Amino acid sequence: MRILHRVGIVDAAAHLIEIETTISDEAPLPDPLVLFLPVWTPGSYLVREYSRHVEGFACEAHPVTKIRKNAWEVRASAAREVTVRYRVYCAELTVRTNHVDATHLYLNGAPTFVAVSGRLDAPVEVELAVPEGWRVATSLEAASERRFRAKDYDTLVDCPIEAGLHREASVDILGRKHKFAIWSAHGAAETRPASAWDLDIARLLDATKAIVEAEARLFGGVLPHEGYQFLVHLAARGRGGLEHMTSSSLIAADTCFDTRESWLDLLSLIAHEYFHLWNVKRMRPAGLSPYRYEEENYTRLLWWFEGATSYYDWRSVRLAKQCTAAEYLDHLASEIAYVESTPGRLVHALESASFDAWIKLYRPDENSPNSTISYYRKGELVCGLLDLELRARTQGRSSLDAVLLHAWNTCGARGKPVPEDGMQRLFEEATGLELGDLFDAWIRGTRDLDVDATLRHVGLAVERQPRGEAKCGLGVRTRADGARLYVASVLRGSAAQRAGLDAGDEIVALGDKRVEASLDAVLAGKRPGDSTTLLVCRDGLLRTLPVVLDPPRLDKIRLAAAKDATPEQNALRAAWLGE
Repeated sequence: MRILHRVGIVDAAAHLIEIETTISDEAPLPDPLVLFLPVWTPGSYLVREYSRHVEGFACEAHPVTKIRKNAWEVRASAAREVTVRYRVYCAELTVRTNHVDATHLYLNGAPTFVAVSGRLDAPVEVELAVPEGWRVATSLEAASERRFRAKDYDTLVDCPIEAGLHREASVDILGRKHKFAIWSAHGAAETRPASAWDLDIARLLDATKAIVEAEARLFGGVLPHEGYQFLVHLAARGRGGLEHMTSSSLIAADTCFDTRESWLDLLSLIAHEYFHLWNVKRMRPAGLSPYRYEEENYTRLLWWFEGATSYYDWRSVRLAKQCTAAEYLDHLASEIAYVESTPGRLVHALESASFDAWIKLYRPDENSPNSTISYYRKGELVCGLLDLELRARTQGRSSLDAVLLHAWNTCGARGKPVPEDGMQRLFEEATGLELGDLFDAWIRGTRDLDVDATLRHVGLAVERQPRGEAKCGLGVRTRADGARLYVASVLRGSAAQRAGLDAGDEIVALGDKRVEASLDAVLAGKRPGDSTTLLVCRDGLLRTLPVVLDPPRLDKIRLAAAKDATPEQNALRAAWLGE
């Protein structure tokens, strides 16, 4: 069986493309021939119902019946070739969806190309009909300038396509070419001077080279590919990345070359998705092996495959000397503050949060801070603390790096999935330690993390204080709309919850003071235990709620060298931070 998808832009302003798919075989095709579109994209754990963007699915020569929300049945009648056509709406600029406008065409495989049921092994070709002068960037094998091939459907889904007026650059790293395709949402209105772009891209290539080399060292110094493609979208809205076997899609702030914060965010994003080359693409959890495109794929190990990757993204930036030790510690402090200020950490264990990704992380609501915790962010912090515990318990002879390399050599390099119950065993084999206490408390349980005690192993003290000037608080997360302030979430057990505040309420006044965009000014001079009133607007009605104020949240955290740190602790810290 052979499959060819021809892609054309129907109307860029309307964000519409057309796919003409031809399925052929030397023998008669199955009758009926069932074609389906995936409901999710590997690496992004949410059923996204991509078929909702499909229009006009038809076949001129054979009857077509839609049999499921995402599948169509073609009566092939012993034909050896069938061609179907359908349009796809492409207006969502994310790393797991499609976007087309006058300047580019960005396609992911899962929301674009139908597959033949039962024949995901069939070779596939993609032919692009795009405007003259557009360049194409993809890690698909090139058959010609506008035609590309994949050995099977998994490969097609794993190779996003960028075609358009993007900038290109490349750098050789460890004997492998690494290419960048950089598209800006500014398009033709881009005002940045060419000379500035040249300097920015040169800086980007240098930083990427240092990060790739640092990550490769963690896995034995050899890259697991013949070449790599970065697809970068610069836009004011959105941020994210998605990993693939030989490429990654990235959305970064259009200020990423202008501010230190945005620059480090871009580098950590590059480091994160590149680290996935090993951790989740080649070393996969058993629950994701193989991918099943029409249903949820469950694993309890995302705390490792995303959490450890999140730990190693900033760690790799530090090991590559692209950030200072102080900047790295500031980042780690912000992750501690996030976890400690999220009540869901005491409700939802990391393993369970991993398993529930499909209904929790990717479907947040106003109660999410109370009911769950991010396996990315708590996973990052737990992996960092595990690293320090391993270093302390072995007097510096072992670390999370040793676990990583052992897991790679045992599973990833041999093409073996990581068993769903296998991570503790891999940790213990790599280090020679019994680690049930840590796994029970931090990964399988909901106990608070031993942050202070564990950081003390490397001579660090945790300093906590309120973020603002106020000496008290309500226990809410808010969002401003101009001068108006709305409740985004009410934290469990807080003064706001006891007072009866709801998500969506507009906070109009506290006591006799009008609220404008922030609570800081109206809380000034108040103390924990003070009684006052909240004037809120809910469903168009004003309500007065009595409230007793809480102590302030200690959500501004700083990690500092402990004054009484021992030489051994300082040595462990220096080794950990790559100093």
